[in-house]
Formats: sequence, C-alpha cells, structure tokens
Amino acid sequence: MSLLPLSEAVLKYLIPWPSEDWPVDWDSVFDGKGPLVVEIGFGNGAFLMEQARQHPQARFVGIERAWGSAKRLFKRLETEGLDNVRVVEGDAAFVLNHLFEPDCLDRIYIHFPDPWYKERHHSRRLIQSGFVQVLAEKLVLDGEVTIATDQAEYAEWIAEVLEGQSLLVSQFGCPSVPELPGRVPTRYEQKAMDQGVPIHYFVWRREACLSLDVTVERVGTMPNMILEGTFDRDQFLRRFETQTWQETYRGVPVVVKLIEVYGQLKDGHRLVMAMVKEGAFQQMFGILVIFRGEGKLLIKLSSMGQPRPTWGVKQAVGRLGEVVLAAHPELRVVSSTVSTD
Repeated sequence: MSLLPLSEAVLKYLIPWPSEDWPVDWDSVFDGKGPLVVEIGFGNGAFLMEQARQHPQARFVGIERAWGSAKRLFKRLETEGLDNVRVVEGDAAFVLNHLFEPDCLDRIYIHFPDPWYKERHHSRRLIQSGFVQVLAEKLVLDGEVTIATDQAEYAEWIAEVLEGQSLLVSQFGCPSVPELPGRVPTRYEQKAMDQGVPIHYFVWRREACLSLDVTVERVGTMPNMILEGTFDRDQFLRRFETQTWQETYRGVPVVVKLIEVYGQLKDGHRLVMAMVKEGAFQQMFGILVIFRGEGKLLIKLSSMGQPRPTWGVKQAVGRLGEVVLAAHPELRVVSSTVSTD
C-alpha cells in the first residue's frame, strides 16, 4: 500500500482549527455521527490506533503538541487504513475548552501528563481544578475520563484535585486503582510496568446534570491597512528592530511581537514575522506589506501560519502599521479594518 505524502496526510488528518469556527463541527469533520473520544498526549499513537481499531463506530481526536508524534501517527493511520481518527496540534487545555461544545465527549484519556516536578512549576500541571471543571462540562452524562500517571506525588495531587470537585465521581470508591483489567498499555506505560513502577489509574464519571449554553466563536474578518504617500522603496523598513508589546484584553494577557522583516519576495514586497500569545493560545504568522501603484501600501495577513484573526493578531497588524508610519512619516492611513473591539 502506497502512503500519502506528508502534505496530503496533513490535509486528511490534521484539523486546521485556528481557521475554523469554534466549537468545531465534528459531525462534518468525520462526515457522520458516533461516540466522540479524545486522547490528550497520544505519544507514538499506539493506544489511539488500538482504540480506533476496536471501536470503528467511534470517532477519535488526538490532541498533541509534538509535531513529531503527529507525523508518526499520520503514517500509522495510512498503514492501517483507519479513517476514524483526526489530530489537533495545540495546547490541551485551550483546545478542549474551545473546540468542543458541552455534552459532546463520551470518553477522555489523559496519559502520563507532565508532572512538572519542581514546586514552583506546579501551576503548569495540566490537572488543575479549572481544567477538571472543563472536563466535566465537555463529557456527556455518564461519560468518563481516564487519567494515568506513574508519578506518586502527582497522583496525590490529581486525587486531591478530583476529590475537591462534585461533577465527577470515581468508579472505584477510591481515587485511583493500580490496574485496569483488559487495558492495552501505551508504550511508555508498558516500559514503566516492566521496570516495576506502579501506575495510578483514575477513572471518573460525570454523574451531575448540567445545563450549559453553546457559545459559537466565528472566524472574524481579516485585518488590513492601506497607506498612501511617498517613500523610498529600497530603504523601506531597513532599520527595523524586533519590538514587543504586552497588553491585557478582557482579562487575558496578550503579547504581540514583531520579530523580523524579509525582503526577498516577488516585486520586492516585505514579509514581517510576528508572534501573538493570548493566554495559552500562541500563533506564529507572517504579515505582508505589498507595494501597490501610485505610492500605496497594503498591510495584510499572509497565509503563512494560517493565523486566526483574533484581537491580538489584529493588534499585530495595527502595530506594524504604526511602525511603518513612524519610519516613513510621509505616509498616511487611507483605510483600515483593524478593530480593537
């Protein structure tokens, strides 16, 4: 069986979620209905693949930050011919909160999350009270979350967090158990078991009835600016230096960074690399400065990085406009769709 090139596998299996309305329409993604299951941190993908083989009627979404893991899973999916798995690359807490509507997930698997050993890093741990609240909201009634860890101290932390809420209930009368009969272990899990390291399994079910509204966040309009005036095209943004702004929008910390200017483009246009971080959502993307006739410039988002036009991204386009105006005072703004709303 010939495998798809990576570029085609990406299109087939990877969800371009920054450019989608949130929450994602999973019925459309999978072209049908069925139980919806999420695995957070799928590693080499073996567990996810086995679940997809055993439950062909279910739909599986793997959430992973490591691009290497995603590429390996693409190859596995092609080899096995499975079509009931999709991949989301991103921060698990953010993705789960924004891409899934309430009462939609039948099962959630969280395998060996980073324990962040140092006490000053404990705030980075995935399992927090706020995250568990999100887990409960996304699960259907009687839906289950399974968490596995081989770190005893982290297991105590997880138990304390789970016991401190009321939406999820343990299925064992105790926070965790040392084994799950019939479970197919992950590679990491099997390695720990072979070394005699105890595994802590948490299986908690949502038994509380919730009534939550679905808030749809649609993809907004792409920001752009048109400037007009006189300027030296050869010297345009030649003295550019990296600049960073820190702001707060609706209680969320926002970092906007204009990093570097590239000028080796067709017709001499400029490409500015930018980074925007809004809470846990970070985007790396390009902003184009296109030279038009009669002394006009168009500043708009490039397709590079497939940026979602969030408030921070609009700020990045606007900030670049300010930088251009400061460097070339003969220019003026003719029109702008950059909004601060």
